[in-house]
Amino acid sequence: MGNFIEKVKYYFFQAMDNFTHWVQNYRARSPQRFKKLVIIIAVAVVLTVAGIYVYFYIMNKAKALMEEQEFVQVKVMRVKKQDYTDKYTVMGSIKGAVENDMRFELEGQLAMYNFREGSKVKRGENICSLDPKDAHTKADYAKNKYKSEQAALLSAREKLKVYETLLKSRDIAESKVLEARFEIQSTELRVQAAKSELELAQSNLKKTNLAAPSDGILAQVIIKPGEYITPQDVVCKFISDQGTNFEVDIPEKDVFKIAIGQKVKIVSDSYADRDFDGVVAEIAPTVDPRTRTSKVKVNVENEQGHLRSGMFARGTIHLKEMKNVVLVPSDSVISLNNTTFLVPIVVPDVKPGEGIVQMRPCKIGDKVGERTIVLDGLNLGELIVAETQGQLSDGVKVKFIEILEEDNPVPVEY
Repeated sequence: MGNFIEKVKYYFFQAMDNFTHWVQNYRARSPQRFKKLVIIIAVAVVLTVAGIYVYFYIMNKAKALMEEQEFVQVKVMRVKKQDYTDKYTVMGSIKGAVENDMRFELEGQLAMYNFREGSKVKRGENICSLDPKDAHTKADYAKNKYKSEQAALLSAREKLKVYETLLKSRDIAESKVLEARFEIQSTELRVQAAKSELELAQSNLKKTNLAAPSDGILAQVIIKPGEYITPQDVVCKFISDQGTNFEVDIPEKDVFKIAIGQKVKIVSDSYADRDFDGVVAEIAPTVDPRTRTSKVKVNVENEQGHLRSGMFARGTIHLKEMKNVVLVPSDSVISLNNTTFLVPIVVPDVKPGEGIVQMRPCKIGDKVGERTIVLDGLNLGELIVAETQGQLSDGVKVKFIEILEEDNPVPVEY
């Protein structure tokens, strides 16, 4: 063995010595060719080294890719209980609960208003008045006529008494007594007629004042003082202080979602930093054939009168609210049939970020937007697959990234 090694060394050094002599001779005979040869050898060495590096780099990448393909990339989220609110967004107008078109029962010239637009008016207070001159004249005439007829009746009764006394002493004919009695009956009828005329005149005098039917607000003045009006003319608009409504039109396909008593949050551009609370009070039983919508009225808390009739507003109807429920992405629920549902669970492995899929049978509740309620089958803190880049089944290895969610109620809007 030692002789063999010695021979190898001998031949190696002999070859190196011969190669050195050859290089020196070649360099001496042709310096230019020698330089080109050195360059070619250097380039060949560099290319060889680069080729070896690229080869091992590609091989390592291929090996890593093959290892990576054994795992499915997923995003997971932890099972936890949370609140959710099912919401429906609407737009509409503010209206008074009772809006009145105010009219006089008489014709005449509008004399004056006792309040300005937007003023609060108590029940029975006079909003405006007609010129009462003609009504006063008619009332005075009817009053005097009534008094005159009363005096005539009194005179007729005294006359009857005198005639009855004379009849007893036979100083007058009985026909005169009968005539006096008929005169009293006729006068009594005239008194009743005069009384009715007086009551009518006094009633018309009162009607020259337009009184508020309830506590409320003078919303709009339509006819100005000095104009002549008739009973058909709307003089002003009055909003009774019986609450405020938020009126919206709901498409017929969504009406079934709305129910009496549902809470509503209302926002107006005039008070963008403030929400007003309301409750669904009325749902129209019919659908408008032109717009295919139904009218819904929401009672609004507006004690300070910030919201005014005609204002545009937006509302959010709380269709359903639930506390402490387990919600999972609806895409994570795998339906085998109408009664069997599976949710993929990731059981973490020893190595961080890796795990194994377990298809867990679960009892499913309502679907809320893009999420579904899980009634039973999941434990708090477990990891469920929220997103996946491959097919999942029992035992599949996965690499996962956990999605962190804020602990806020989950709103679902339509």
